[in-house]
Amino acid sequence: MNKQDFIAAVNAAQLNQHLPHFEALMKDSIWHTLTPISDYADEPLGKSRIGGIPDLPPGMDWPRSDDGVSLSFVAQLNLAELKPFDTYQLLPDSGYLFFFYDSEGDMGGYSPGERHLFRVLYHNSNTLDQSPVKDYPEDIIETGRYYPCRLSFSNHISMPYKWGKDFSFFNEAERDVYGSKVWQGGIINKTLGHADIFQGEMEPLCEIVTSAGFDGDFKKFNQPEYDGLDARAKEEWVLLLQVDSNEDTAGMQWYNIGRLYFWIKKQDLLNKNFDRCWCIAQDM
Repeated sequence: MNKQDFIAAVNAAQLNQHLPHFEALMKDSIWHTLTPISDYADEPLGKSRIGGIPDLPPGMDWPRSDDGVSLSFVAQLNLAELKPFDTYQLLPDSGYLFFFYDSEGDMGGYSPGERHLFRVLYHNSNTLDQSPVKDYPEDIIETGRYYPCRLSFSNHISMPYKWGKDFSFFNEAERDVYGSKVWQGGIINKTLGHADIFQGEMEPLCEIVTSAGFDGDFKKFNQPEYDGLDARAKEEWVLLLQVDSNEDTAGMQWYNIGRLYFWIKKQDLLNKNFDRCWCIAQDM
């Protein structure tokens, strides 16, 4: 949804008294629109897409989990194609990102031990003129071989979780109207901005799980010395990629019609440290 359409929906829902709050909460995002690819022969090497076979450059191996299982290819992003839509100037000007995930596992993103179940690879080059990868690894099951879809990009606004603390200015009736008439969701694939979440805010979870020495004890982070962790995490963590259950177009379904979210700290993004990403899965 662009800002003009959002404001029109707010006015139609008679919530315009909250426009200053809405505008303070808005974040720009880059939406990804999927178009199924019928013939790879017509697809230039290195174009952004979801599903299919990645254009991994020579010397970059298809990643596997610690159990030796090949991870499913989720998406590749040609950063030069996204850059014109990057209003925050956070993304590299060029290069290629490749996203993989263990489609057979049960990764939620709650344990450091799950790091081997996803991968984000970065190819730091202006061009990608050859790829030796022509087919899926034999051990990837059929449901982990997603249909190829070309990506196109556009700017939209994003808003926080409608049931979260950010909307404490709503009364109960207003929250219901907002959820049913203004921010209705749908299938959303995107980069940057607020995540479209099902179960709760993820930035604090990213901060906790990736912190040095985390032993699985979430309760200790409720102690006074961790006051401010949530706010700090929201400032530091950036949504690198949100992938929806694109079942009709790409044959993807994450658990119970859920989404995958790949996160990275802002400083790591600026330094191109993509091996420090974290992945979380949520569903309905």
